[in-house]
Amino acid sequence: MALIKPSAHRAFFDDVKQGRVRAALVYGGDVGGVTELARRIIHLATGGSDDPLSLTVLDEEILREDPARLADEAQSVSMFGGRCAIRVRAAGEAFARAMRNVLAAPPGGNMIIAEAGALKASSALRKMFEKEKGLAALPVYEDSARDIGQIVRETLRKDGLDIAPDALEALVSMLGADRAASRGELEKLALYCLGRQRVSLEDVQAICGDVSAHAMNDMIDAFFTGDARRGAALFSALLDSGTVPAGILASASHHVGALKALAVRVAAGDAPQQVVRSARPPVFFKRHPAMIRQLNLWPLPALERADASLYEATEQSRLKPDLAAQIAERCLLSLGLRAARAARR
Repeated sequence: MALIKPSAHRAFFDDVKQGRVRAALVYGGDVGGVTELARRIIHLATGGSDDPLSLTVLDEEILREDPARLADEAQSVSMFGGRCAIRVRAAGEAFARAMRNVLAAPPGGNMIIAEAGALKASSALRKMFEKEKGLAALPVYEDSARDIGQIVRETLRKDGLDIAPDALEALVSMLGADRAASRGELEKLALYCLGRQRVSLEDVQAICGDVSAHAMNDMIDAFFTGDARRGAALFSALLDSGTVPAGILASASHHVGALKALAVRVAAGDAPQQVVRSARPPVFFKRHPAMIRQLNLWPLPALERADASLYEATEQSRLKPDLAAQIAERCLLSLGLRAARAARR
């Protein structure tokens, strides 16, 4: 079909609604932006259906073991009628091979939506989706400072918050280009400013400052490398210093988003050491060993499950604010135990 740039999204979305697109590949270094766009396409492809049977989720491991599964799902007919969507996470070589089976078969009624990391122009997968009829490639470009500023204002406005100009400037300089990670940091800031009307520079420095970030990173690295005992001690120290449990959970979610972006590259065949050294935004050099270890312990499916656990803990902590600290600690301890078990294997 074509390479679909953001300026052509509106026409493309209409093609999706009309069933004129067999498969779409959404790719880019911004994992959060890729996920957001893929979810929107899924929503359009299924007509906004909330029926869990209207969506099938596959990944590289499943397609490596059963390459014909993708074509079967594309041709399947829902028992309740309507169009279904097939979401493929961390699409790579196995997905590319499975797509050849799809292209060899007549067009089915269902749509395939695949998510991938940053792809070079020479990528065979990208070329396939740019050239084959009925397929579309949609790059997700990293947000500029202006884009991030707009995201900050829109996200805080949902919580009834305005932000001072100097606070906005400081916050934009701290946030990275990963949209999901930025939203996690903003959620933490909004919670900190709950009940106020405006976010000040002092608020940004208090909740997003470098000192607290280093302590938070040490705690998160401890849990995600399997050192739950050290993680628990650092968790208590952060609480004692005034860090709110929701802020800790938001930081952990931010971390998982960053890890997922790196894990996509590892799943595509890059070595963890190379991925960490070339990460954008750069990983602080003292964290390189911990991040490399985490990429070895946490493949992409495990990170998806960790993300779901953190989301559930965040929801529970909001429903039961008196138990927020216990809920957050239990969730992080669970993740630490998962990492420890993975290390033993």
